[in-house]
Amino acid sequence: MGIFDKLTGKEAKAKAEAEAAELKAKAEAEAAAAKEAAAKAREAAFNKANEEVKAVQKAKAEAEAAAAELKAKAEAEEKKVAEAAKKKANEKYKLEVDGDFGPKSIKAVQHILGCKEDGICGTETIKAIQKLVGADVDGSWGTQTSKKLQKFLGVEVDGVAGPQTFKAFQKWANKELGF
Repeated sequence: MGIFDKLTGKEAKAKAEAEAAELKAKAEAEAAAAKEAAAKAREAAFNKANEEVKAVQKAKAEAEAAAAELKAKAEAEEKKVAEAAKKKANEKYKLEVDGDFGPKSIKAVQHILGCKEDGICGTETIKAIQKLVGADVDGSWGTQTSKKLQKFLGVEVDGVAGPQTFKAFQKWANKELGF
């Protein structure tokens, strides 16, 4: 720079412009660095929040699984208790599986089907059995009722309810009673 430039202030102006440009570049660099740091901080906070959400979701799933397991255990225990109570209450109806469908067997079936427990296979009892096995409900025991009973019990279907049919009926009754 010559003396003329010094006198006119061009040198000072150029120096000031250079310093201003340098300060501007420095400020822009600092702003960019701050912006990048803020972005990284947001990303880190987002990742941390995601991890916390995943941890909460995992804990919730584990708690739900534990609750479901406890519920299943409680239900199984309730079922056991109910079966034991049913068995105890029905002890007097437990049948010897001998194919003899006498008063004791009839009373057991009447108890299961909700009929009057008199040990006599009358119209009410026959109708209840017919309804159970899907036969025509007419209160009269005939071949059709025997066949439907045999089919219901899974024994040979010949239309004659004899000892084999009644043994199967007694087994069914014991199962229904909890034995």
